[in-house]
Formats: sequence, structure tokens, C-alpha cells
Amino acid sequence: MKILMSGCLAIASVLLSLQTTQAEQQWIYIASPAKPAVIYRCVLDLNTGQFGKLEIAADDVRTGFMALHPTKPILYAGTSEKVEKGAPNGFVRAYRINKKSGGLSLLSIAPTEDKGTTHIEVSPLGNVVLVCHYGGEGTSAIPLNPKGELIKKVSKIKHEGSGGTKRQTRPHPHGVAIHKGGKFVCVADLGNDHIEVFSISKEGELSKCSFWESAPGAGPRHVSFHPNGKWLYCINELDNTLVLLDFDAKSGKLKEIQTINTLPEDFKGTSYTAEIAIHPNGKFLYGSNRGHNSTVVCKIDQKNGRLSVVEHEPTQGDHPRFIGIDPTGSVYLAANMNANSIVSFHVDQKTGALKPSGHTLEIARPMCVLFVTKK
Repeated sequence: MKILMSGCLAIASVLLSLQTTQAEQQWIYIASPAKPAVIYRCVLDLNTGQFGKLEIAADDVRTGFMALHPTKPILYAGTSEKVEKGAPNGFVRAYRINKKSGGLSLLSIAPTEDKGTTHIEVSPLGNVVLVCHYGGEGTSAIPLNPKGELIKKVSKIKHEGSGGTKRQTRPHPHGVAIHKGGKFVCVADLGNDHIEVFSISKEGELSKCSFWESAPGAGPRHVSFHPNGKWLYCINELDNTLVLLDFDAKSGKLKEIQTINTLPEDFKGTSYTAEIAIHPNGKFLYGSNRGHNSTVVCKIDQKNGRLSVVEHEPTQGDHPRFIGIDPTGSVYLAANMNANSIVSFHVDQKTGALKPSGHTLEIARPMCVLFVTKK
């Protein structure tokens, strides 16, 4: 009897250990548009912040930003493809993820009917992909079928206007954020100092709704919704600021509430912001500074959404173009593009503060990272 019980306990211990190991590990997929241009994959240990072996998940794919389907194991990449001279080179590729092996297999590809594909996001409803084009004209919506495959039917809106600096002679749409209700998308346009708000039909058709205008020359780069859907945060590249805006989910209108600086008061050098990320618990916000090479960590007031700076943590590398937090909120990654490295940090769950894990992944020009639970 004792032998039987001992055996059962041993088996239970092994099963628990396997479950714990799976829960503590994530696949990470990394866009690396270097030579060759590929999507890499490796395992990230959430306990230690250590990276596993770096392997190619998809080759010959030039992408700067990627996104995941909300319910299916599908990765979408906004790409620049080889086309005839003068033709729009913007496309989206859909890959099926093998969560066990980490492999990617191409499902479908569809044109955005624009060029200079930049940021991409999938609707929480899983019915459409939104793509904006820094080097093109505007924002495109590509519908998805029930399997998550791309439908070659595009709804496109051309942005208009300009700003007052040398980089703002025309529109430069740079970041998209879709509201959790799936009816609106906000697009940060660095070129015209706007956040454009478009409505999205069930069929994936875009319509102009409203816009918010930033301070002159601010250069809105990326936007992100708080989990509650009431607050939208915008990071401005050219004047190094973060802006809190209230979002009306009925009308699609934005109202500015607060603006803060992303840099320390005593910093006198040149720096430009890049990415914005909100902790899964909705209590903390992070923004990256390229030049100062740091992350500004902010606490979010849960009553009104206002930001207060917690710290400026060095990213331990040059040009942190991308930052991200794993879905459990345990590990924070800073992708230092010019340093060819990704550095991991542990996240203090009480304060949001970052602590270097001591682990770095060497990789050519990391531009975007996605987290996928390892099965």
C-alpha cells in the first residue's frame, strides 16, 4: 500500500512539475528585418528572465510589427514584399503557431493596397486586422474569415494634413489601437499631429469618425488602451511626452486630460520616444526613450487614469525601439535595436519598478516581440 501511494505521489509530482514548467515558459517571436530578414523564436523563462536557444521560425519575411489573434494560435505580420516598381508593397501575412514546437506555417497573405507597412493590430472580436503605413498614405482594414485567414478585401482611408517640423510635411500613420468593443480604432499619426478615430463595421469597413490634435510638433507615435477601455494613452515621439485621453465608447471622441514628460528634468541630450506598454493589471504604464535609452515607469491612478512617474530605468542598450510585458506581468523586455540585443527585467508587482534579470539575448535589429504561452 505504501509503495502504491508513493508511486502515485511521484507521478502527481511529475505532472505538477510539467504544468508548472509550461506555465513558467513563453515562446517569444521576434521581428528581425536585418540580413536575412526573418522572424526568430526562442523560449523565455518567466522565473529567471533567461532566454533559450534562438531559432528561425519564418524566413524571408521583412516585418517590423506583428500581432496575435485574440483566440486562435495565429500570428499576423505587417510586411514589405517584393513587387513591381511603383506598386504598393504593403502586405499582411498570417502564420499558424505550433505552440509545442514553436514553428510557424504560412496560412494566407493579403495586400494592404498601400506601402510602407508599419504597425498592426487584430480586433478583439477576431474579425479584422488593422494596419497603418508610415511610408504610405493611411490605414487599411483587412477582414478575417472564421478560421482567422485573411480575406483579400481592403477598406482603406487616406490620412490628410501636416505638422510644423521637418518630419511632418505629410501624414505618417505610425500606431493603431483597437477599442475592446471592436467598433473603433485609434491611429497615431506622427506627420499631422493627430490621433485619427475610425469606426469599424462588422464587415471590416472603415469610416471617419473624429480626431484629436496634439500640441504642435508633438508627433504622436503609438497609442494603447487601458484594459477598462475608458482611457487611451499616447506616446509622442518628437516632444517626448505621454498623454492621457478619455475615450467615449459611444461617440468615438477623445478628450485630453493630462500630459507628462518621459525624460528626467535634468536630461539635456537628444532623445525620441518609441513604444508604450500597459501592465496586464492596468496599474502601471511603460514608455521607451531612444537616446536617453531608458524606460519611464509610471503608476496609473485607478480612479482617473492619471500618471505619476515611478522611475527611469536604463534599458542597457542603445535605441529601445520596442518594449513589452509578458501576459502574466512578470517579465519586461527591452529590445535595443542599435545594440542588437533584448534585455529582460523582473517587474515589481506592487510598484511596477523594473529590476534587470542579468540575462540578454543577442539578436540582429530586434524590432518587435510577441509572447505566446508554451504548450
